[in-house]
Amino acid sequence: MAKPTGELLTKLRSVMKNKAFVPDILQAYIIPSEDAHQSEYIASSDCRREFISGFSGSAGTAIVTKTKAALWTDGRYFLQAQQQLDNNWTLMKEGLSGTPSQEDWLIQELPSGCLVGADPWLVSFGLFSI
Repeated sequence: MAKPTGELLTKLRSVMKNKAFVPDILQAYIIPSEDAHQSEYIASSDCRREFISGFSGSAGTAIVTKTKAALWTDGRYFLQAQQQLDNNWTLMKEGLSGTPSQEDWLIQELPSGCLVGADPWLVSFGLFSI
């Protein structure tokens, strides 16, 4: 059963444009599966992606923009994601032709030069500076 995520997405989008929380407006926010220690098994308090999307699989990345929310996961979790994501989310099936990478999707969806945010404890600088 899908968790209703509309209110959570509205709140996140509000924070993304609130100068009290971010110095500049974010056009997108990346929410990975990992915790700050890159642990294989994550404590329930660190399940940020599951909290925002409702998807409880161990692999996946969520990206939220001002108007869209998308979740990338691999073939092990396609059925589970279809069942757990509500209609606010688009499932991106990694490994299937026609599925854009996260980077390509952001390039398609966002204007050039905009800001994309992520928790620096969860996303390495090397990965984020692509």
